[in-house]
Order: sequence, then structure tokens, then C-alpha cells
Amino acid sequence: MQLRQWTILLGILALAVGVPLLAAPVPAARCWRALPRHRWAGRILSAAALLWAGWLVYDAPLEFLIPFRRYILPAAAIAVPLTWMATPDLLACRALGGLLALLPAPVLVVARSHPSSWRLLVVTWMYLWAIAGMWLMMSPYRLRDWIEAVTRTPQRQRLCGAAFTAMGALLTGLALSVF
Repeated sequence: MQLRQWTILLGILALAVGVPLLAAPVPAARCWRALPRHRWAGRILSAAALLWAGWLVYDAPLEFLIPFRRYILPAAAIAVPLTWMATPDLLACRALGGLLALLPAPVLVVARSHPSSWRLLVVTWMYLWAIAGMWLMMSPYRLRDWIEAVTRTPQRQRLCGAAFTAMGALLTGLALSVF
């Protein structure tokens, strides 16, 4: 994928978070509060994160992994249900952190060679996502606390929704006009 497609995807993700918080704060708050302990959300997100990480390790050009390459993808598949059993509490928060840590890698690869200086906005956004992902994997309760703080009042939800919507609109606009 090119930087344009990645930036459109990032803009859509930001809009998907921001618009519901702006348009329907009460149902959005209910959904966000349920996310950290939602069993199936945690399972789906963790399966995606573990299989993606397994694929990245499988695809890595590391010489010492060549003898073990055929075991990497089955090991990642086996790790999925083991993770479900071993860490069921706040699994969705950990998995979301894993996805936030994994997503910047392909985006940064394509952003590196783009000539526009606007790419630095995307690069900064991706580094912030990577830091947030590492933070959430190490302390998943922080996402639960952050969600509780944001959804405490409709005004806070709208402010957060406006920030995500503005970022989504900016990224989508950059993708369509610059990238």
C-alpha cells in the first residue's frame, strides 16, 4: 500500500472513534466502557494482533530464524487460545495496545520515501500510536481509566470526539490532496 491508502485508513479509524462520540455520546460511552472487559472484542483483537505479529516474525529477513521458520505461524496460531486462557482480564486493552504497536511499521516504511514534508505529521502520529501501544500492553488498566475519565461527562466525550474527528478529517484531507 502507498502512503495515500494508509493515511486514508488512519483517517477513517480516527473518524470511526470521533464521530460516534460527537453524534451519540450516551450509546458511545456505553460501548467504550464495555470494551476493556468485553470477552469477544478481546479475543478478536488479540487474535489479529498475535497472528499479525507471527506473520511479521515469519517474514523478517533474519538468518537465525530460517531453521525455525516453519514453526512460527503454527506457534502464533497456538498462542491465540493460550492467550485467551492466560490473560482474560483486560485482554481487549492489551490487544488494542498490540495492534497500536504493530500498525506503525508498514506506515513508516512507505512514509520514509515520500517527498512531501506533510509526511512528518503521519510519522509523528504513528510514533504516538506505537508509544501508546507499548504503554497499553504494559499497563492495560490505563485504557480503562482513560475511558472512564473521558466518558464521565458528555462534554468530555464531545471534546474527545471533536479531537479525533478533526484528526481524521486532517488525515483524510492530506491523503486526498497531498499524498
